[in-house]
Amino acid sequence: MVVGRVGKTYNKRQQPSTLIMSSSTKPLREVVRQLAETFNDPKIRELSYFDFYDDSLTIYGFPPNLSANKEGFKQFIYLLWKGFPDIRIIFEDFIIEGKKVAGRYYLTGTHKGEFMDLQPTNKQFKVNGMTVFSFRDAKVVERWNLVDMMSLKEQLGPQS
Repeated sequence: MVVGRVGKTYNKRQQPSTLIMSSSTKPLREVVRQLAETFNDPKIRELSYFDFYDDSLTIYGFPPNLSANKEGFKQFIYLLWKGFPDIRIIFEDFIIEGKKVAGRYYLTGTHKGEFMDLQPTNKQFKVNGMTVFSFRDAKVVERWNLVDMMSLKEQLGPQS
């Protein structure tokens, strides 16, 4: 199944907890769409984003200096939000098979804080990535990531 771009906005009065799945039968494309919308919204992301992930989460493809569990994932995401406060993930495609969702996306943002030894440059970036989510009861239990970090470093580095 292929699903287009994410772009819904929320009513300010909506409670963050209502964004999370109300039952384990919610279609996975809707869960991933809500996950992306929550990641993209600085007003609610710190309250709700990690609720999409099971406490047993295992991550792959993240910096090796972080643990491969939910706590390591949180540390990485907080580094992203600090380095790029306006970061957005825009899914261009989803492929759903059973309890797995593969997503092709791009990330955009402005480099306002330190990230992976790169001092703030105030430069904007756009990089491609892919993630595979594995679900149990509408929560992510495994996540595989591949992001074009070379392109990110090139875009944020000094111009030659």
